[in-house]
Amino acid sequence: MTSTRNLFAVFALGVALAVPHLAFAQYGGQGLGSALSSSPMSHQGQVKPGVDDMTNRAMQETPFKIIKDVKLGLKDADPVARVAELEKLRFLQDPEVNQILMTSLSDPDVRVKIKAVDILGAREANESVPPMSSMLFLRSTEPIVKLHLVAALGRIGDAQGAVPVMQYLGEDQDERGRGTAVFALGEIGSDKAVGLLNTVVAEDQSPIVRRLAKEALQKVSGEMPTERAKTVASNSSKQNEPTDQKLAKLREMDKKMSDAER
Repeated sequence: MTSTRNLFAVFALGVALAVPHLAFAQYGGQGLGSALSSSPMSHQGQVKPGVDDMTNRAMQETPFKIIKDVKLGLKDADPVARVAELEKLRFLQDPEVNQILMTSLSDPDVRVKIKAVDILGAREANESVPPMSSMLFLRSTEPIVKLHLVAALGRIGDAQGAVPVMQYLGEDQDERGRGTAVFALGEIGSDKAVGLLNTVVAEDQSPIVRRLAKEALQKVSGEMPTERAKTVASNSSKQNEPTDQKLAKLREMDKKMSDAER
């Protein structure tokens, strides 16, 4: 883990942005979601007519069944159960998944909201940037949820998220929040943040926040790669790695993230 990741972990307390390479490995076009949702059945040699069609149909119906079960599970009165249901969507590649996650942003329980935010960030769901940006400034949004929102916006890296994160940085008086915000701005890489980041470098009382702001400026200018760029490069060098090995590593990393958040 790089020094930047170590610094950010101090601020984000295990927020998913601390290991952005997981999102790229999961949703970087490698088809890992499909691998998770497909049938484990396999066959060799000659098969009877219709067997291949049945297998393909089962593979296609699996995501539908998962989504159906999740929708039912999200009606559970226990928030821990709802969190577990959302976790089932993390690796699932289906157009309806992000909409379910965005609906869960309004869940009454903070744990469910955080889980939805984190998974949307990991999935780099650009369509979730507007609702998350709006949620960032609602008075009813809990401070810890706002921290996760900022981290997720940085992880998604959509330029739409720059201004909301800048506003958050200007209003938040907490060192951890400021550190998370400047790191996120570096990951987003928008030129709009340059002036504010220069102000942070010159005036912020925290030496760690100032350092993170300097690194963010280097990312915006292209002098320093973002965590996203580093992960893309790393994934390119591992493109021949068997899918089952990739999935095993992802599950192990995801477990460590979940343990850190608890």
